[in-house]
Amino acid sequence: MQLQTMKPIDTFEKTYEIHFGFIDNRGIARPSCLFDLAQDAATLHAYQIGIGREAIGALWVLSRMKTELARPLLPYERLTVQTWCAGIKGAAWLRSFHFLVEGEPVGAAISSWAVLDQQTHRIIRPSSIAQARQYLSLTPGTAVIPGRLVCTSLCEHHVHPVCYSDLDVNNHVNNVKIVDILSDGLDLNLSDCFVSALQVNYTAESQFGDQLRVMTGEEAGVRYVFGEAGGRTRFEGAAMLSPIPDGKRR
Repeated sequence: MQLQTMKPIDTFEKTYEIHFGFIDNRGIARPSCLFDLAQDAATLHAYQIGIGREAIGALWVLSRMKTELARPLLPYERLTVQTWCAGIKGAAWLRSFHFLVEGEPVGAAISSWAVLDQQTHRIIRPSSIAQARQYLSLTPGTAVIPGRLVCTSLCEHHVHPVCYSDLDVNNHVNNVKIVDILSDGLDLNLSDCFVSALQVNYTAESQFGDQLRVMTGEEAGVRYVFGEAGGRTRFEGAAMLSPIPDGKRR
């Protein structure tokens, strides 16, 4: 995975504790932990620089995110998340992340976001957002928008009924919950590996009552997990698994 390694001066930084709410049955952080903390840092940074949802009167929506992790995260480690705007391409806002534990790099991520009208959910281009015009000159540079995922060997793993606990303030399945649903398809509870790389594409919203068919497959060493409902793909995921190093488990 080729993720951006250089960070600009205007970087937001926050340190989080990996509490037991993030930990799985094997004593390491679930894949959704990185997504959860990254999205919190991104939201706080947006408010700090004046482009939060209230300021612009629109919704920020995560469309794609790609992460890499050198080792599992452990209970009560303190993870520092650094994030910055990595450029604008068309209607897509790119945001990069670095993850560090005690100053040592442990991972990185690149994400793509869109801004939607609150009523129609149509995409709003950055050039039409007054508070965002100062960022229009930013170009992606080495940051690349994660691409579409394709797997030709998918089969049904299970069906996930969308319930209250899956929903967020926009009344659709929370992006972090999607990662948990995707992780169920990886059968990590039966594995001696951790997710060292993960890409998730959020292709359509899922709402209360939807029956998400979780489809899984594997090609060229990559594990794929897709979700579909009502004849539409709702998310695409691709994961690479690596052995849990000695001393990095419960």
